[in-house]
Amino acid sequence: MLLASAARGEERAPGPHRIVTIAPNAAETICALGACDRIVGVSNFCVFPPELAHRPRVGGLIDPDLERIVALRPDLVVLRGRCDAVERLCSRRGIALHFDSTDTIPGIAAGVTELGAALGLRGEAKRVVRRFQDRLDAIAERVAGRDRPRVLLTVARQPDRMTDILTTGRGTFLDRMIELAGGENIFADLDARYPQVSAESVIAGRPEVIVELMPGVDATDAFLAEIQRQWRSLGPTPAMEHHRVHVITDDHGLIPSLRYVEIVEKVADLLHPERSGGE
Repeated sequence: MLLASAARGEERAPGPHRIVTIAPNAAETICALGACDRIVGVSNFCVFPPELAHRPRVGGLIDPDLERIVALRPDLVVLRGRCDAVERLCSRRGIALHFDSTDTIPGIAAGVTELGAALGLRGEAKRVVRRFQDRLDAIAERVAGRDRPRVLLTVARQPDRMTDILTTGRGTFLDRMIELAGGENIFADLDARYPQVSAESVIAGRPEVIVELMPGVDATDAFLAEIQRQWRSLGPTPAMEHHRVHVITDDHGLIPSLRYVEIVEKVADLLHPERSGGE
């Protein structure tokens, strides 16, 4: 939802000026638009950019710190998802709300455009979106015409055993990321956006490449060796036979922000090492 009064062109001084964002991707977008100084509070899950590291933390979508939000005197609160407590607070105190619904890669660009309008920065939003799209187009061109390996992408699972494997189904930014990187999601036929799948269904899907998203994990040699051991214990897959199990530990691996193009690039290199100079 956009602010009805926030985007009437760039001829007047843009606002709002005191923003609390309970959405890590929105924090990144606001800074990319050159308005980092307007952010007075961020989610506990905000990891970028570095200049936000010491901004007050206001909890998350499930556990917002309402007292701290009030103390920060925001004139705009940004939510990704719904939070009744925050929505009631903003309604009572007359604080504007912006709902960020980003969960697709086209949605990233749309979210930038909407925030740019809300902040009175439409021109900068256009430039940011163009740079983002140009990088995606370059990746698509690089992998065009290549065979598409079958990919299993894990979002979460039990760290010490191959159970409770969470992956991506059809339509999410992660599903689209696999496609853009030149792969085929083995669970794209599932309607659930983030289904939990069994070990048996993974084996039946015969993934040729396995990519595990583990943001913030310390990927030591011992840790990576353990990951390989766990996948071997699951049973034979083409990915294991050809040593194509990979772990991505970037802190924004699960955040649908402008920086997600970096993850798409990494996955494209893993799926098509012949185009990137090696594994």
